[in-house]
Amino acid sequence: MKNLLIITQKVDEDDQLLGFFIEWLKRFAGKFGNVTVLCLEKGKFDLPKNVEVISLGKDRGAGKLKQLSTFYFQLFTLKYDAVFVHMNPIWAILGGPYWRLAGKKVCLWYTHKAITSKLKLAEKFVDVIFTASKESFRLPSKKVIVTGHGIDTSLFRPSEKLKVESGKLKILSVGRIAPVKNYGTLIDASKILKDKGTSFLVTMVGEIALNSDASYLASLKFKVKSLKLEENFKFVGKINHKELPSYYRSHDIFVHLSKTGSIDKTLLEAMACGMKVLSSNDSARSFLNQTLCFKEDDSHDLAGKIIEVSKIPPDPALRDYVIKNHDLDKLIERLSATIKNRISQASI
Repeated sequence: MKNLLIITQKVDEDDQLLGFFIEWLKRFAGKFGNVTVLCLEKGKFDLPKNVEVISLGKDRGAGKLKQLSTFYFQLFTLKYDAVFVHMNPIWAILGGPYWRLAGKKVCLWYTHKAITSKLKLAEKFVDVIFTASKESFRLPSKKVIVTGHGIDTSLFRPSEKLKVESGKLKILSVGRIAPVKNYGTLIDASKILKDKGTSFLVTMVGEIALNSDASYLASLKFKVKSLKLEENFKFVGKINHKELPSYYRSHDIFVHLSKTGSIDKTLLEAMACGMKVLSSNDSARSFLNQTLCFKEDDSHDLAGKIIEVSKIPPDPALRDYVIKNHDLDKLIERLSATIKNRISQASI
């Protein structure tokens, strides 16, 4: 079997944002002879014996120069047939010239609407670009293959127990705390709900990813306090990736306000867990009923939709959509088949 080199940011099952990648690695392990993972940081994980995880040293305090030297040392000494770069185009740029000379096939996974100079340069070095939706990769390229997201539908599934009705509407939002997530609109909508006499609780799961976002989190908490919504809001902060399903299952409505322009994994996870969902994201309008979509930055529209959706039952078709279009096993099967096909073409 062929060997695969994977480059990613972090390998840690306890990480809320990147913990999902552990399941990707487990499934890749069943498709390739050996899988070697280069990452900036490694934490807790339990992976098959044919998966080796090598940290570039950020978790040990190594500087960028040391990380780069370790990267090139591993690049030149490891044995692999193809490369899978997860999200960060800079690695395709740094390794691209060598991989081209060595005849290695390079695949990039990228899901973000931003078109940066790094992305433009990386596109020149890679053979294939995988992305979750047409909205999540906006640089024109014949190398793009739209695959759907990879949602572990065995982990993210509805509860087998009937939910106990508390009389209080439980609203959930999940994601990193950053301005692009547009949480201010949810707070304003909550004020409208309270003024209407609605009994509710908003749970916000997530942490800041950048130090620069600390002031944004502080501003959200200040806004909640100034609008006298402290009893209606709960900021949970960082949680383990595997704890997420319990939050989806114990809440009534998932509110998705992200302005990333691409399909958000958290929205699909909520759908897979059988939740009622609301979204203002443009990409969601292609697969959600208009009843479940609200106008971006419009707190009045959001408040109205929350009240409307609270009165209707969950739609099983939402989970069916995720299974059909974004199931993890189907994704890894497609990625692996494409990578192996490119390896075979190179050997002809």
